[in-house]
Amino acid sequence: MCGIAGFAGDVPVDGHRLRRMADAIRHRGPDSDGFLIERGRVGLGFRRLSIIDLAGGDQPLHNEDRTVSVTCNGEIYNFIELRQDLMRRGHSFATGSDVEVLAHLYEERGTGLLTELQGMYAMALWDHKENKLLLARDRMGKKPLYWAQVPGGILYASEPAAILASGLIEPEPDLEALVEYLTLQYVPPPRSGFRGVHKLEPGEALTFQDGRIERFRYWRLEHPAKPRHTEAEPALEELDALLRDATRCRLIADVPVGAFLSGGIDSSIVVAYMAELADEVRTFSIDYPVAGFSEGAHARKVAERFGTDHTEMLVEPDMVPVVAAAARQMGEPFADSSAIPQYLVSQVTRRHVTVALSGDGGDEAFGGYERYRVAAGADRLGPAARLIGRAGQVLMPASLVGRAPRVALGFEALAESRHDRYAKMMAEFFPERLARLCRPELLEAAGGPRRTWESYLALPDVKGVNRYMALDIETYLPGDILAKVDRMSMAHSLEVRSPMMDYRFYELAAALPGNFKVRGATLKWLLKELAVRKGVPADVVHRRKQGFSIPIGPWFRKDLRGWLEGILRDPATQARGYFRQQAVDSMLDEHIAGRADHTHRLWNLAMLELWHRDWIDAAPAVARAA
Repeated sequence: MCGIAGFAGDVPVDGHRLRRMADAIRHRGPDSDGFLIERGRVGLGFRRLSIIDLAGGDQPLHNEDRTVSVTCNGEIYNFIELRQDLMRRGHSFATGSDVEVLAHLYEERGTGLLTELQGMYAMALWDHKENKLLLARDRMGKKPLYWAQVPGGILYASEPAAILASGLIEPEPDLEALVEYLTLQYVPPPRSGFRGVHKLEPGEALTFQDGRIERFRYWRLEHPAKPRHTEAEPALEELDALLRDATRCRLIADVPVGAFLSGGIDSSIVVAYMAELADEVRTFSIDYPVAGFSEGAHARKVAERFGTDHTEMLVEPDMVPVVAAAARQMGEPFADSSAIPQYLVSQVTRRHVTVALSGDGGDEAFGGYERYRVAAGADRLGPAARLIGRAGQVLMPASLVGRAPRVALGFEALAESRHDRYAKMMAEFFPERLARLCRPELLEAAGGPRRTWESYLALPDVKGVNRYMALDIETYLPGDILAKVDRMSMAHSLEVRSPMMDYRFYELAAALPGNFKVRGATLKWLLKELAVRKGVPADVVHRRKQGFSIPIGPWFRKDLRGWLEGILRDPATQARGYFRQQAVDSMLDEHIAGRADHTHRLWNLAMLELWHRDWIDAAPAVARAA
């Protein structure tokens, strides 16, 4: 796991400026650095977190005659097989690094090398003969990659901080991106929050040659019309073999490896495979002293079942204002409050190991969210769903709306069309709320309150409940879940590997019928069947999904009330001119009084202001210093 930053073309970047770009992401790779620079052509910068070939894996790495040079953030899990095949073709290797195979494979396949890789990666490869830069992001979007076009060339980096450190990009907010953020709680590609700074989509690559930028998708998840399996047993056997192999290859490292253990199904399954494949397993979790949020007992039960060396951290509310500084690590607006527990569990894990396996990916692949059950049920009801929703809105007492927001939103969603129903279950600020919250100038600059709603959240042409998972896989999974895990773990120089994010796992899931995932009232049906076979305790398998959440809503009413109001009622916040302060005050007052639950919306607004302070207000001094 590392950080990369650099340029191509005739841009005013010298060795000093390139080093400053790389140093801006030193947390991604504290062990060493490396540079290749040819003025007026290319610069490859690298920060290393040593995982494989500790002595010889420094980058950039090259082919035999140094006509291809490459830097890479991430891991190539099938590098051993690729290396053996390349050696049979006559290639010789100078290191044992997984990344070196990229330079040799590019010689053989050109940009076609991307279709042969299993892994999580963001790469920058320079073809010296063709004077061409190749940037690429892995299929599922585990690793981020940002870029910006500047006069004469292009900049790229693992995080926006490195691009800003070049001093060639003015740190200004992108108003369209801010409205997307308010809707989704993250900024989707190609935007980043900063005007002029873009990010590649999952499975996307970019080439820069002779001043021209070309982008292309080399992979997109397909949903076959005909299911691969119609019987559960062969599907379970294939799933079992695939996850065992995915876990095995993610255990390859020359440093200690552990695992996150939340007490949920997915992380428990991963730990079960680790217990089969490794001599010793270390697990890590965090817990809260708040009813309805604590999963500690379940995590401890799984740890005891599989004999792991388990470490647990207790989170108190007075830690959150300090840890809210973790918002800066995102580098762009981001409002999923589970970033805080992710930051904390990564912090405690890094004290003991350098690599951690996680259970990320199971929910989106196999139907783990309540909204899938609601959407599938509404589909079965057809037009009656809208009638039920409208009746519920009329009959639900006003006094219950604030105290039972999920029920109120459920009726509201049922009353909508299929697209608006699902989008409303995903979004924090729907178009109507945006219109009440935002000043017209902001919405006009962003193309109106429904632009993100209608384009980015459009349901794909996939059958049944799989259509909702397909949308989440394209949007929420890389935009929120994977971005959060990457930034919060790399803030502590911890590499996180996710067996359930193996693209083969997703290709299998996409080829299975919807009722293998959501079956009646049961979510993740097939994964639960697998968990039972792997020996995960029954009460862990069959308990209601809790999510990796933090009790921020209750804390906003008491422990964190002063912190929250200090941000959202600050005259400096109001001076941004984005929002109607009356609407903000109304949400604050309703939440604090317990008349409504605005937890996520208030966190959204607070995180946007913290991003402004960290990256817009403070960044000009950094840019001038460059």
